[in-house]
Amino acid sequence: MIYRFLVLFLSLNFSTYIQADIFELESLNFGTIAVVDNNNIGTLTIDRFGNTTVSPQLRIISPPTAGRLLIDGLAPNTGISVSLSHGATQMTPLITSQEFFSFTLNNYSDYLVADENGEAEIRIGATISTSGNGSLNFAQTDYQINYQITFLF
Repeated sequence: MIYRFLVLFLSLNFSTYIQADIFELESLNFGTIAVVDNNNIGTLTIDRFGNTTVSPQLRIISPPTAGRLLIDGLAPNTGISVSLSHGATQMTPLITSQEFFSFTLNNYSDYLVADENGEAEIRIGATISTSGNGSLNFAQTDYQINYQITFLF
């Protein structure tokens, strides 16, 4: 079975007394994978630089990508605190599925400094995992989850 992933960010919050623009350069995306064994928990981790670690229970069909956002319009050398969160821990399939993938944001910078042009880039990595309960009843569909990014500067 082949599974595709779409990871969406729900909202961007930032302090209102400074105006900045935020652009998504690349979506956090786990690509397309196949679950070949769910007798043990299988994981796929993307670090913030796009490096992947995959357990033997999963096969990568199309490569995952780390998330990349650009913050523009800041004063040069502005410090930015970053907080990421997600309310759900399971990714939602676009059609009904007996099995799910768990999701964890685990690799991002929590503090950035804008460059001399007033720009800063945040890179985001995460991990998905299977239940490890032996069932291969995953729907062959896209799975998605929303997460929230808060910038304070």
